Amino acid sequence: MFDKVEIPHIDIYDGETNEYYGKSIFHDNTDVEIGLLQIVNYKGIPKSMLFQNVTFLPASNNYVPPAVFEKTRRNAIVRAALRDTNSHLWVPADIHMNFDSQVRGKLSGDKYSFNSVEYTDIIVEDIKTFPQGRPDATQK
Repeated sequence: MFDKVEIPHIDIYDGETNEYYGKSIFHDNTDVEIGLLQIVNYKGIPKSMLFQNVTFLPASNNYVPPAVFEKTRRNAIVRAALRDTNSHLWVPADIHMNFDSQVRGKLSGDKYSFNSVEYTDIIVEDIKTFPQGRPDATQK
């Protein structure tokens, strides 16, 4: 069992072609932490997850930033660190999922910064934990 989550980033892929689009980073959020703990501890799926203060770092020329309130199907790997409830040791984890992504707020003029992004219709494909560390040390 795990009791805390730190989320370094989420790798985002196109929902149809699975082309890698880039990396999404954001500020920690209690609701997101609760949703991810529900997924890893109980194999439960939250109805939605709302990420706040999101910055997207594009890696593909094919990526087109979504318009506000436009739903887009995405695949993703949540790259997180989970804290073991008993030992308090941090365990790297990858949560493979797909979902509908919808920008809820975008107040800045930067096309890659969003006040909030909501994930709905979440499907968890796989959860991998790495108690001995990630096999590929170049992925953080």
